[in-house]
Parts: sequence; C-alpha cells; structure tokens
Amino acid sequence: MAKAESATNMDCLNIEFMRSLVKQYSELGQWTSAFFWADAAAAAGSGNGQASGDDIWLLASAMLARGELHRAAHAVTTRGLHKRHLLCLGVVMRAFLTAKEPATALSMFDECDPALLEPRNTDQTHNRALAGVLVWQAKALSSLERREAAAEALTSALRADCACYEALDLLLDQHALTSKQELELIESLPISQQLSSAEGILVRMAYYERLQRYVPPSPAAIPPTMDCPMAQEVEAVRARTAEAAACRARRLCGAARWRPALAALPEPWACVAVRAACLVELRKTADLFAFAHTLVDAYPQEWTSWFAVGCYYYLIGKSEFCRRYLSKAKCLEPGAGCVWLLYGHSFARESEHDQAMAAYFKASQLMSGCHLPPLYVGVECSLLNNPSMSAKFLARAAALHHGVDCAEPQAGEAEGSKGRWERVLALVHEPHVAHEAGAAAFAAGDFRAARALLLRALDIARGNKDLDDLDARWAPTLDALGHAARALGRAGEALSWHSRALALRPARAASLAAAALCLALLGRPADAARSAHAALARDPDDVVAHTLLDAILDKLDAAAAVFADEEIPQFPFPEVAVPPAPLTPATPHPRSDHTNTSDMSMSFD
Repeated sequence: MAKAESATNMDCLNIEFMRSLVKQYSELGQWTSAFFWADAAAAAGSGNGQASGDDIWLLASAMLARGELHRAAHAVTTRGLHKRHLLCLGVVMRAFLTAKEPATALSMFDECDPALLEPRNTDQTHNRALAGVLVWQAKALSSLERREAAAEALTSALRADCACYEALDLLLDQHALTSKQELELIESLPISQQLSSAEGILVRMAYYERLQRYVPPSPAAIPPTMDCPMAQEVEAVRARTAEAAACRARRLCGAARWRPALAALPEPWACVAVRAACLVELRKTADLFAFAHTLVDAYPQEWTSWFAVGCYYYLIGKSEFCRRYLSKAKCLEPGAGCVWLLYGHSFARESEHDQAMAAYFKASQLMSGCHLPPLYVGVECSLLNNPSMSAKFLARAAALHHGVDCAEPQAGEAEGSKGRWERVLALVHEPHVAHEAGAAAFAAGDFRAARALLLRALDIARGNKDLDDLDARWAPTLDALGHAARALGRAGEALSWHSRALALRPARAASLAAAALCLALLGRPADAARSAHAALARDPDDVVAHTLLDAILDKLDAAAAVFADEEIPQFPFPEVAVPPAPLTPATPHPRSDHTNTSDMSMSFD
C-alpha cells in the first residue's frame, strides 16, 4: 500500500514542467535554482530505480556551472552514464578538463561505447553532441602535447557537424594543418547534406575567409563558386557580424597593414593577440599599457592578458620583464604558439641567437602548419653565418605558406649556393619570406640570387599596383635591391632603387647613406657629401655616412695637398703712381717709402 502511494505521489509531479524550469533558470544564469529543479526532476524520474540520462545531464550541467566540478563528474560516473550517453560524457570531460585533469577526461572518452562515437546520417542531433565530445577530446589531447591526435579529433568533429565553428577555430588557431590541407578539408565537408542552402552558403563563406588569414582582403569576398543572388544577400548579412570583422582584422594583420587592422577590430575585447600585435607595430605604448592593464584586471586567468603585458614590455625594450610575463602566459596555455614567437623575438633583439632559435623551434612544434617559425629560424641561421641551414628553413617556410611539399634537396644542390637559393625562389609566394631570403642570400655573397629574390618580393607585394604605390614598409626591400645592384657593379641602377626608397620614406637615414655611396661610386663627390650630411642630420650615429664622408674629405685633402706641392705662378702687381707731396719738416725724405703713411714715432715729452 505504501509503494502504491509513493508511485501516486511521483505521478502527480509534472517532470516536464520541472525540466522546463531547469532550462529557463539556466538561460537566466540562476544556477542554484536550476540545480534545485534538476535535482527534483532527477529524483522524480527515478521512480523505477534509475533516473534518465537527460535528467542527470541537466543536473550535472547545473553542478558544473556552479563550479562543483568533481561533484558533477561523480553524478554521471557513478551511474555509468558516460559510457552510453553522449551529453553526459561531454559534461564529465568538461569537468575534468576544467579541473586540469586531461588524462582522466581521456579515460572517460575511452570507456564510452564505440557505437556512440560514430556519426549518423539521419540524426544530426546525435552528430552535434558527438562533435562537442570530440572538441573536448581535442582540448585534452592538446593539453597532453598530442597535437596530431588533437588535429584528427577536430577534423572528425567538423565532418560530424559542419556547423561546429569552434572546431574550425581551434584547428586554425593551432596551425595544425597546412593551407592546402585546410582547403581540402573545407571542400570535403558535407555542408549541403547537413544544412540548408542559405545556411550552407553562410558557413562556406565564413570558413573560406577564416582560412585566408595570411592573404590581404580583396573586394571580391564571395568565392566564385558561390556567386549568386542568394550569396550576395547572405554576404550582406554576414558582413554585419562580429566574426566577419574579426576575420578581416586577422587578414589585414597578416598582410602587415597594422593601422587598418586595428580599425577593423569589432570591439576592445575581441582578438586580443591581433590587437596587441597592431599596437606593438604602431608603437602605441600608452594604448598598449592601458589595454594590458584592463585585461589583467578583468581576466587574470586568461593567457592573452599576460601576453599583452609581455607585448608592452617588449615594446619598451625591457626583455627581461617581457619574458617573465610571457612565461606566465605559456604556463596558463602551453599550446599558444604566438607566446613562443614573441619569446624568441625578445632573445633575437639581444642577439641571443641560440636561445631565440630554441624558442622558434618550440613554436614550430606547436604550429606545425604555420610558416612563421621556420621563417624566423632561417633569419637566425643567416645571422649565425650558416647559409645552407638558412636556405633550408626559408624554403620550408615558403612551402608551408603555399601549401606544397618541401622535398629535401639533392646531394649536389645541398652544397651549391646557386641551387640552394633557386630552390627557395621556385617555392616562395609570400613577400616577407622572399625579402628575408633575399637578405640571407646577400649575406651569403650570392648577389644575383639576392636580387632575384628581392624582385620577387616586390612583385608579390605590389600585386596589380604600380611600384610607386607600394606601402612605406617596403622601403627596406628597395634599399636591399640597391645594395644588391651596387654589389653587382650597377651603381646607376642602385641609385634608382635608393631614390624610390626615399620616395616611400623620405629622409630615411639608411637610404640617404646608401644613395651617397652610389653617388660617390658614380664620381659625384659633392652630391655624395650632401647626401651623407643629410643622413647624419637624421641619424648622427650612421656608420656608413660617417665613413663615407671621412673618405670624401680625405680625398679632397689629398687633392688639395697635391695642388699645394705645385709651383704657384707669380703675377706682378701693377705699379701705383703716388703724386709727390711738398717738402715740409714733417715730410719724410723723398727716397723713403711714400706708401708708408703711418706715424711710428713715440714722444717722451
């Protein structure tokens, strides 16, 4: 009789109403109320001896939101729901990851029924839950330094649910794939099968532009394969989103257009790494200090906050403090490759090449599909006078950017400088890589290869624009071309390159000194001296201008000395007729010098 009354009391409770209360309070952020009603719903649903997986999932989610991590995991694992319920498995993995226990989270994933971990063509709800679990698996694998497995998990999550933007965002932030592999992945996704036409176009546009993070934005934002009236309407809607603004800012930053990138950022809290990089390049010290201070006050547990602090100290030249705060950032997020890149920059600034290369190698491990770490390693190898290793890493950087395989050179090519730089020239499609390769080839003494690589950098940088319309940041490339032409014995061509550099960046001391050297080689010492004086006016410590001006003066002094040793011709002065003065007692004798009219007498009276 008691059991019948208990069953009757449970039947009178409206479980669906309690579940709706849980969802409403969760949306309102009132997690204690959500927990109360989730607990009641789970107890009411366990009249037959066991609560349903959905009720336990609501209960564990409320516990997780309240910060009760292990309690949430215990509520699921004691019932064994992580083995047969995807949503409960996701909650358990989130709890252990938040508690900094990634190995335990992976063990929960391994205990799940393998049949649940397979996507279903007719059940997209299941696929979305599966994609969420795979994302948590990827985060756990990344925490354990298993990068390749994490990339595979994120790829599987995207294929299971094409609308899972978080999976793509993590995959691209980790730079786990090359640009070619990323494009192949997006093209292989079954977007048309999982989403309607309009939403599919929106996803394709977002993914396509997210992939182009190192390509400057162009007016034709719609891919040619989606050029239709519906696509234009969807793009108009997407252009108003914060995600589109963030993508545009990333692309502008990747193209080194710092001021437009900073203006394109949607809000102060979005894309912290991009904003910090722009402020560093624009040398906005006060703005970066305020930005980093605000981040640390608001989000002290986020690695991006301490990364911004490190950027500030890097900007003001305090490398020791920079590395101190970067160490805190990489402790919070060991997989942040940009932290290790800046760590290497701080050592490179102090000419600590070995330590800089160690940091760049670590960044290369974390960002295996990014071209920036091998680019910086190649620069450091060039500074260490190792041209063969420099060319190898620069070729790898060029291949990673272009998405092609970088085959090892043949035995004959590895020893010869000509084959080494020709290989880089054949692979490079990125202007900054081409510029650094040209500088490395010049340092190695291969001036023809340097000239070819620098011309390649300019061709890529200007695109369809005229050479005079280049951005001012390419003035060093023009100067480097001038140096290469001068080394090849083309002083006139070198002077034209330096003149173009001065047109982009007027009164630049390095350009003025280089132009003075070319003028001296062309036999125009006066113009060379004027240019050297202008360079010293801008930079009194310019060594080239000092040395060149001293050489010009020494040459002029030598010429003057030779002229002084010659016999100076004598020219007789014309005779001056002075009229005779009357003889008076005060007048000197007529035989005396009439031109001496000064009174040299002294009176002792």
